[in-house]
Amino acid sequence: MICFSGSQGQVLRKKYQEGQTLRVSCDYNPQRDEKRWKTWCKVREDGKACDRLITRTSALTWQRWDSRISLEDDTYSGNFSITLSKLRVNDSGIYWCGIYDPVSDTTVVLRTISLEVSPDQKGSPPKYSQTTAEMHTTNLVTPVTISSSGCSAGQVFFWAGVLLGREEPL
Repeated sequence: MICFSGSQGQVLRKKYQEGQTLRVSCDYNPQRDEKRWKTWCKVREDGKACDRLITRTSALTWQRWDSRISLEDDTYSGNFSITLSKLRVNDSGIYWCGIYDPVSDTTVVLRTISLEVSPDQKGSPPKYSQTTAEMHTTNLVTPVTISSSGCSAGQVFFWAGVLLGREEPL
């Protein structure tokens, strides 16, 4: 199940060229979610599942085969940031940052990002950010089920295939 919180399912549209670096900031309630799992995932084309690319707890980080992605969590301010460096055209798609609960296999989506990466037209060498790889795991798919229960007060449930919203800066 997917629950939308924060921006209430609004889509942040970002356009980049190959080689550039995407940085996304996601706010959460530090008193409630400080020790919960923060995650960054890419929504599958069918909109029915999200492949988690990186998930971090207070002690461990799981990352799916891509050292270009990093997640930094500031539990004091209630904000985590995702960096995806050396962007490629095939990175284009819909992404979610959120709080993942492995027990109920649910994700509360804090922010939805629609990323469009176009080929580098300049031919100049891109500037890269340095990231490090962490531990790998294979159980990184969050399935989506249609249900109106399970979202806590103040959250809005959305079917994952319906991702409409407005553009806004980070």
